[in-house]
This record gives sequence, structure tokens and C-alpha cells, in this order.
Amino acid sequence: MPATTLGAMLHITETCAKADCMKALERDAHLHGPCGERDLRQVQEFFDTVRTEFTMRILAGAEVIPVRLGAGHNNTVALILQTFRWTSDYDIRNPTHPYHAAWRVFDTWCVDNELAPVLRKFHDERGKEHWYELSVRSAINAAEA
Repeated sequence: MPATTLGAMLHITETCAKADCMKALERDAHLHGPCGERDLRQVQEFFDTVRTEFTMRILAGAEVIPVRLGAGHNNTVALILQTFRWTSDYDIRNPTHPYHAAWRVFDTWCVDNELAPVLRKFHDERGKEHWYELSVRSAINAAEA
């Protein structure tokens, strides 16, 4: 009988919860009609693109370039995710955020690939415009630190 670690059990639980969470998000988008479905599709496509870009750069041995949300980059997704309302205590990583399930899918991908997601807020020198940058770093290095 193979040994099952707590981490493996937790991963299975999180994966199941992720699927249920996405189903709820898809139902909610359907209730909001074509606009809600389009918004969800754009958020999912954003995270799919981010995963692809990060994967390609890592496999090529190149530096992972953060993906910007806002300030002229991925503005539609930034508006859908309402990044203008994010605070230090509330953003897409918060379980109460409407698109948290999409974050969980990305976060699970990171965990499965021994990566740690990094989401940081930046602003211009005048403090009039702000944006977020999403990147990943090695979870292996994070564990050693």
C-alpha cells in the first residue's frame, strides 16, 4: 500500500475544491448572460496566456518577465477583476473575490510546478496611476530561504 502524505491528501482536496469552485464561477457567469460569460472567458484566457508565457520562458532558460495588469496592459482583464478596488487585504487571492476560483486554478498550476505566484502593486512616480504585476518564482528557492 503506497504511503499517502498530508501534502498529497491536501492537494487532492484542493483540486476537488477548485473544480467545484470553477463550476460555481461558470454558473454565476451564465446567470449574468453573454457579458458575464465573456468576462469569465477573458479572465481564463488571461491566466492561460500567463501560464503559457511563463512556461515558455522557463523552458527556454530565460528570465520570467512579469505580466502587467493595468496602466495600458491587459486593461480589459484589469477592469473585469476590478483591480482599482484591490487593497493590501483584498485582491483576487482573497476567497471573497468574485474571480478567486480563476486564481486558484493558476495557484494550483504553480504548486504543481513547484512555483510560487508573485502579485505586486506598483505605481508611477507621481502616484496617479497604479498597476499590478504577476510573476512566478521557484517555490524550491522560497522553501530554502
